[in-house]
Amino acid sequence: MVPVQKFSEVQKLYAAMTDGKMEYVLYGAENQAEIHYAMPVKNNLYDALEYAGQVEEAAKSHRKEMKRKKEEGEAFAEEGGKTPSAGEFLSGFWVEDRLIPSITVTVFFGSEEWDGPLSLFEMMDVSDPDVLACMDNYHVRLIAPAQMADEEIMKFQSSMREVMLFIKYSKDKENLSRVLAANERRFREVERRAADVIEAT
Repeated sequence: MVPVQKFSEVQKLYAAMTDGKMEYVLYGAENQAEIHYAMPVKNNLYDALEYAGQVEEAAKSHRKEMKRKKEEGEAFAEEGGKTPSAGEFLSGFWVEDRLIPSITVTVFFGSEEWDGPLSLFEMMDVSDPDVLACMDNYHVRLIAPAQMADEEIMKFQSSMREVMLFIKYSKDKENLSRVLAANERRFREVERRAADVIEAT
């Protein structure tokens, strides 16, 4: 199955994809025009809330199914149903339930290099390996044009390619002219929304 991508109208990147065997969810944190120095905490919260939402949706689905079976007078164990254990009933999440991965990506629309922390550990003044071994780190997945090689940017298949190239060289007129000339046709056909981003850069 061909992956399907959807973009919301609020400058957030969202894509729901499936390869026929597994489903993936990709959420982009709000696009950053300025460096956010607490981004690891912010993105970690996005992912935690997404997983909490999935657990709640699973619980709602199970409650709805149990209510239906009770009203129809069916035994939970009949016809593929089940009687939940005490732990399953308490959490609302069955032992065979699975979460869909949530990956938050930060897209930085600035021409400077990102100098903010890219992990929770970088936000802490802790060096004791015994303490760190008891903690889970969280890493920011960052797209920042100033820190990407042109070859990496050229891998984008959408107008994101032109936006990233323009931002990267927005303060370098010589290289910007070179990039515009080398990709003249694509820049000429760039989508209106991408053009708005370039214009605001």
